[in-house]
Amino acid sequence: MTRLFMEQVEAGDSVITLGPDDSHYISQVLRMRQKEQLVVVLKDRVEALCEVDKLTKNEVTLKVLKTAPNTSEPSFDITLYQSVSKGERMELTIQKCVELGVTKIVPVFSSRCVVRPDEPRKQQSKTLRWQKIALEAARQSGRGVVPVVAEPVVFEQAVKDACSADVVLFPWEEEHGVTIKEALSGKTKESIKEIAVFIGPEGGYDESEAELSRNSGAVTVTIGKRILRTETAGAAVLSMLLYNYEL
Repeated sequence: MTRLFMEQVEAGDSVITLGPDDSHYISQVLRMRQKEQLVVVLKDRVEALCEVDKLTKNEVTLKVLKTAPNTSEPSFDITLYQSVSKGERMELTIQKCVELGVTKIVPVFSSRCVVRPDEPRKQQSKTLRWQKIALEAARQSGRGVVPVVAEPVVFEQAVKDACSADVVLFPWEEEHGVTIKEALSGKTKESIKEIAVFIGPEGGYDESEAELSRNSGAVTVTIGKRILRTETAGAAVLSMLLYNYEL
């Protein structure tokens, strides 16, 4: 079912008037008609089942049929600090991690990144594209929020920002002792508000980055006997987290 996000609108009204972009999407892109149903996610993750009431090219009005809380979100926030990878790899990472429940994605320029920072205007355009990919993935997967794709930061800043999380996981190919399961031992989902996850670039993290992360409170962990590609590793870690706390 078609899904829109209007997270600034509070539940309670019997009629919802869509803005220009959403109106264009419903009337011109999807070509929906009167009486067709869709879901609108409102403030506080409230889902409103609606039907198209009136529509023109520039404005669509919806009738609210019923509301209910969204139940698809994890009980804690997951922030993914993803080292920037080339083109489709980064886009695939964003898409799949949104499907798996990530709350925020922070692109990171670490020392071995093949991709280097763009000039500000070009980078802003790229970040906007990544955000659109996150929106489409959130629609497809029934999310209760649209995860934020932040502006890229350097590795040192990412480590500093991640320190506020309850758990900081740093998967690293040179770590062979501590597993994610062991790192989460004794930490219930009720006691956790945020988990931060670092994923390295195509060339992996170097020793100094792993050491900086450990000194800042992160736990270096192994995620198995095989070395995963950067676009696979984030989705794998999120799957492990959700299995541990949801299934």
